[in-house]
Amino acid sequence: MKLALTLATLSALAGPVVMGVAPARGAMLVTDPHVYPVTSNHRVRLEFPVGELKVLATDEPHVRFDLRVRCRRWSDERCAEMADRLILDSDDTGGTLNLKLHKFPHWNNHGMTVIGTLSVPRTLAVDIEMGVGELTISGIEGDLDVQLGVGEADIRALRSRAGHVTVDTGIGDADIHGGGSGTRSRGFIGSHAVWDEGQGRASVRLHVGVGDASVRLE
Repeated sequence: MKLALTLATLSALAGPVVMGVAPARGAMLVTDPHVYPVTSNHRVRLEFPVGELKVLATDEPHVRFDLRVRCRRWSDERCAEMADRLILDSDDTGGTLNLKLHKFPHWNNHGMTVIGTLSVPRTLAVDIEMGVGELTISGIEGDLDVQLGVGEADIRALRSRAGHVTVDTGIGDADIHGGGSGTRSRGFIGSHAVWDEGQGRASVRLHVGVGDASVRLE
């Protein structure tokens, strides 16, 4: 599905003037939310190429995906043209909702930053495959399987729901916070951390190729 992007107003996005400095000029393109019905046994999988991604838990009975595209300058028509080419594919097969964002430029992106928010019923299992960027996940109580090529990833999970957590990086730091003495870690160039003393049923697996990865048990 080709994404229909509309221009948001500058006053709502640029923020206030601070210390007499005007906010940076730029444009934010937004899409209407994409909503997908799911059952309590569904699994959700998202492929997200480059940018900033948040995965949030919700009490709603559906999955929602919101997308914004930030262009560095108002006048950069090339950025808007590339944003308009983005396509979000969806497929619901065998109890798995598959979402894939593609047509992102591989080379010069003309100052384009893609910002996604995936809202998922909190008890569902979630798989994330992301290329480059910043990833945060909060509140998901089902299984998590997360792969990030380059960047930083931070997961906040309920300790009472988790049974096993593994975090590893090819180059970078891998940390598990809140696991206490049950956390084991090792590393030289890359890092690996494990916590397996949970009483919950959920499995959390996080891998980052190059960058830092952390899971916070709360």
